Amino acid sequence: MASVLPGHLKSTFKQVRSLIVNEKNFPEARRILAGVPDGELYAPYHVAMAAIARSESDAAVAMAHLEKALSLTPEDIRLLSRIGKLRLQEGNKVLAQEYASRALLQKPTKKLDVTALASFLQQLGDADNAAKILREAVLQNPNDTKLRRMLAIAQLQLGQLDECERNLNNCLRLDPKNHYSQILLGEILIAQGNKVRGLAVLRSADNDECPSKLKERLSIDAAECYIDLGEYSAAKDELTRVQSSNSPRFNYCWGKIQYQDKDYEFALSSLMSASKSIGPDGDSTDAPIVDPSSLTKEDQQSRCEQLIHDLAGKLEKLKTTGYGSSQSGVNQSTIFDNNDDEF
Repeated sequence: MASVLPGHLKSTFKQVRSLIVNEKNFPEARRILAGVPDGELYAPYHVAMAAIARSESDAAVAMAHLEKALSLTPEDIRLLSRIGKLRLQEGNKVLAQEYASRALLQKPTKKLDVTALASFLQQLGDADNAAKILREAVLQNPNDTKLRRMLAIAQLQLGQLDECERNLNNCLRLDPKNHYSQILLGEILIAQGNKVRGLAVLRSADNDECPSKLKERLSIDAAECYIDLGEYSAAKDELTRVQSSNSPRFNYCWGKIQYQDKDYEFALSSLMSASKSIGPDGDSTDAPIVDPSSLTKEDQQSRCEQLIHDLAGKLEKLKTTGYGSSQSGVNQSTIFDNNDDEF
């Protein structure tokens, strides 16, 4: 059984946390940890060492430290969720599910435990359980915008668009300048067919205070909507605001604009780039790329039409179920959940 962290070490581990999370000064964090007497007896030591190992791309050592931390604190919901996420990233969904089940048995009530587990469950594809624990948390904390926003994401994954919209509107009543909620609400309204209002909500989030990591998503959302409305010039203006993106949604939008302009060769190049980024289930793929210039114009047009049809469903699925997926162009787990990966 782990020893209780002595009071005189709490400030030390707080300093280490700051060095790792805020300053990214991993060598100094390692130096301080080396001076902690019997540090291996305490879970925070192993959590910190795991963070340092991950910074060095040593996944095996990071996992060993996290498993050791969990052996010292076997009911730690955040540790169970963190290790489960890593197992999921490794492609071991069965083992990841085991960690999710262990965490759910602890019946989380603390906000940090709830958000960590809900984020993990959403990535695992278990939106039902994510929504369940988030609903209970919102009932206990009705004015917490982060909990409401995460619940809205789970409801989006479940296809509960009306409930999702209500939660996002509540978020904005509590915090009218919450860009995260504004953008997600704009997407929901557009998905419901209310494109004009959805665009207006997106535009309201497009200001100097909008975090840079959200601006690409906002512009691509707006471009998709303008394309659906047949306003290709406006869609093109939105995409030109995006800097150096190679996300599948970005390339898909450019492909549709170029197709509309009858520039089939460039349209096919963009659409193939989008297709290469996502496989049948939204995963990356190494499918061979055909040289568009080697095809006749008729073949280019035909292939464009087929790719536009195929990609539409895949990208829609990616938007509604891929929160946390890097394939969506933005790491949405960072945007919407903002949990420290290591603490």
